[in-house]
Amino acid sequence: MTTVERPFEKIRRKMVAARIEFMGQLAKFSKDALSLYTAEGEWSPLQIAYHLYIADGLALEQMRLVQQEDNPLIANVAEQAPQATREAEPPASLDAVLAGMAARREELFEYLSALPDVAWERPFRHVEWGERKFYQLVNVLPFHDQQHAQQLAKMREM
Repeated sequence: MTTVERPFEKIRRKMVAARIEFMGQLAKFSKDALSLYTAEGEWSPLQIAYHLYIADGLALEQMRLVQQEDNPLIANVAEQAPQATREAEPPASLDAVLAGMAARREELFEYLSALPDVAWERPFRHVEWGERKFYQLVNVLPFHDQQHAQQLAKMREM
């Protein structure tokens, strides 16, 4: 008998792997280097981590909207998250950012794990992406973590 893997288990594995990749890159920075900017207008590694925390929160809001409304037009988190990061107070400390990131991911996992399998097929609309399904929205999160892990790796090379 074959067991079918639930959508949550698939995405959880991807999200955990991508976050571990990001944290591994972040751990390569010294305490002093975490707050340094590599170029004018660029974020420090600590601000990038804070950005992931903010983006996860904004994404969770949009996920809830997709589950609560029929085929909603969702916000462009790719535009909102950087703006919200720039407008936010600088992160207090690495410990505060890491605690926030962990708590936010736990909140996401709790929400996603409670969804029935059929919920992962709910449609939504996006200004740039057009018509999509819920699982496609959720799959953006591990990709986002990987992008910023690569950004951190490039920063270390400079």
